[in-house]
Amino acid sequence: MKKSLFVVLPAFVLLLSACGSGGASKIASTGLQGLVLRESDLGAPFSTVVAGPTASLDVQGTPRSDLHRFDRRGGWVIRLNRPGTKSTRGPLVVASTVDVFGGSGGAKQDLELFRAQLSRIPGSKPVSVSKLGSDATAVTSIQPGGLPVRSFMVAWRDRNAVASVTANGFDGKITWRDVLRLARRQERKLANA
Repeated sequence: MKKSLFVVLPAFVLLLSACGSGGASKIASTGLQGLVLRESDLGAPFSTVVAGPTASLDVQGTPRSDLHRFDRRGGWVIRLNRPGTKSTRGPLVVASTVDVFGGSGGAKQDLELFRAQLSRIPGSKPVSVSKLGSDATAVTSIQPGGLPVRSFMVAWRDRNAVASVTANGFDGKITWRDVLRLARRQERKLANA
């Protein structure tokens, strides 16, 4: 009896550790609306412009336009905005997305397409990003004009999912730190999925 207990107990402990907090488990393709930012994550006076499953129009004209790429199982997008003036600090428009794949290999391939997509934005410059998911990429760009608008785009991979946050506001009023804070908030949602 003692000998079998020594064999069964380590196997049971190993099985429990594999179940753990979900670190190595896949992110499910259901409940995706809970894996993007919401009005409550941004606070008042942000309001939702559109929210729903990722559609062809959301990725049209990008390297990621095939909604069935790399065994993609589903996606969600939300766009939020708030009123503002030239003195408003922080983002005025935020888009938050998530795409879930059958495995981490599909997510890796998708992040590479995202990286290529971001590098093609005219005038974009890379932004250093670390400790966000397993891998991440980010850029910033400025739309010139009477009131130049700065945009930050960041995408990252967590297990079998790729998430992104795009935010813009008036140049000098929005910072990378503002956007990274939002991305980390969304990353916590993925980490807990």
